[in-house]
Amino acid sequence: MSNYPTGQGPESSFQRDSHRYGGPGTSPAEEALPRDPLPDDLSNGWVPEDSRQRARSPFPPPALFSTQSLLAESLRKLLRHPGEIPWLIVGFCVTLAGYTYSLWILFFQVLVADTLRDSSDPYLQEQAERLTSSTIEQILAIIFLLPLIIFFSRGIMYAQLRISGVRISPTQFPEAYQMLVEAATAAGLRRVPDAYVVLGNGLINAFAAGHGHRRFVAVYSDLFEIGGRARDPEALRFIIGHEVGHIAAGHTSYFRLLGLSFFAQVPVLYSVLSRAQEYTADNFGYRYRPGGARGSIRVLAAGKYLNAEVNFDEFADRAVYERGPFVWMANLGGTHPALTWRAHALRDRSAPGRLIWRPRFNPPATPLSMVPAAEAAELWADPQQGERFIAAYPESVGNQHWGVNETVAKVPAEQRDRRIPDLLDTRWAARAAASRAGPGIPARAGRRPAGRRVRKPAGPRSANRRDRRPAGPRSADPRDRRAAGPRSANRRDPRPVGPPPAVPSPADRPPRARPRMIPVTPVPAPGAPGTRRRAEAHDARAPRMG
Repeated sequence: MSNYPTGQGPESSFQRDSHRYGGPGTSPAEEALPRDPLPDDLSNGWVPEDSRQRARSPFPPPALFSTQSLLAESLRKLLRHPGEIPWLIVGFCVTLAGYTYSLWILFFQVLVADTLRDSSDPYLQEQAERLTSSTIEQILAIIFLLPLIIFFSRGIMYAQLRISGVRISPTQFPEAYQMLVEAATAAGLRRVPDAYVVLGNGLINAFAAGHGHRRFVAVYSDLFEIGGRARDPEALRFIIGHEVGHIAAGHTSYFRLLGLSFFAQVPVLYSVLSRAQEYTADNFGYRYRPGGARGSIRVLAAGKYLNAEVNFDEFADRAVYERGPFVWMANLGGTHPALTWRAHALRDRSAPGRLIWRPRFNPPATPLSMVPAAEAAELWADPQQGERFIAAYPESVGNQHWGVNETVAKVPAEQRDRRIPDLLDTRWAARAAASRAGPGIPARAGRRPAGRRVRKPAGPRSANRRDRRPAGPRSADPRDRRAAGPRSANRRDPRPVGPPPAVPSPADRPPRARPRMIPVTPVPAPGAPGTRRRAEAHDARAPRMG
């Protein structure tokens, strides 16, 4: 007869999986707990379905029509690019006009179709049927399905991260989690966003998005690698602050995306708004970690191995020197600012980043070593001029501008990370241990049941491989722990204290007996033939206790 309730045996799915979600029955009864626990008491773990734990935060929870950041509006206005709000208003107006036009076309087509349907001409009636079966259905699909498409696409993207990405947590990439918390504090977020590391396959990228009240950040693995101590952790801090800035500025809001749904189909105009949003996120990242601005541009420009070899000032100066209609067109169609323009804006904090026209002035810096590429080709250096320049200004010995890929062998993270209690329900382990021990036997989580230690009866030692001491009388060597004589008085040894024995000289010490190796006879399994006779013979030879 089983001692476990039905469906709750040690091998049942309930016992095995319920602790992951805090299912009913995995925690002690609520009446056995304090009636008024602390409002933010999470000492027993976080259980979603547990009504006794409702952690309260001093920060207000996310709301439907509220901003994600709790910073003052005046401060957020200073951090926001001055061109973002005007272009955002233009985008809302374009989307509103698109929906209005669609509804008007729908109404007009219905009226025309009704008029043609009342006609007695069969051809006009056929045209009315075609009109209502093609145009109206498409317009209705655009109007009513677009909000659902945006909602479900964001939910699926978040679900893919949750089931495939590596979640950044206090125990999984704890250094990055600390960066995330610090960035959320600097941006004034109501809650710390969820963050994941996803496989980059060589791409250097990161993005922020949302679904419902949830906000999350994804960093590609190739970009995440720069957070190591040997690379540029400050650059990763800036990038995380940049993505958190998108959340704080409201760029990931569902209603914002819905309000820009029609405007996003306009290639050039929407790109201007997108570049303004990137400058705003750069301002949030610069406010959180200004020392990582240059490193982030180096990584985005040359990758994770050559980032330290990029001359940031020379790179930013090219925003002024590189000009021409094709440069202007290349920037005009990009959703992100030109990287040289972005570097120029992060270096010169006296003016916002340029959206359409290139910067005009550079701060005093080192002279140019080459003619800008925008100049005529006849002004470029010929091979002889290049050789003379290298001979006149030789590079210092040992300064090699190449990326270095150094790896360090480390044991897996689960073998070197710190141990923490289960955050879901720390008492589940105790209940499971008690169930395994059986009814009426107490057991504590993480410990074996305490048993009474039985002292073996006195008698000759058994010969085995672990006990290689010679059989016979104990040695008189004082270095041998088995030597006879008084011992120090302590709680474990109740024998009286006496003077220490005299230590003989090495010449007077008797030679130590060589250990005798005794072969071990294999013990048959219980129930095998002859087992009972051997046990009875052993009991007959063993001394009896009085």
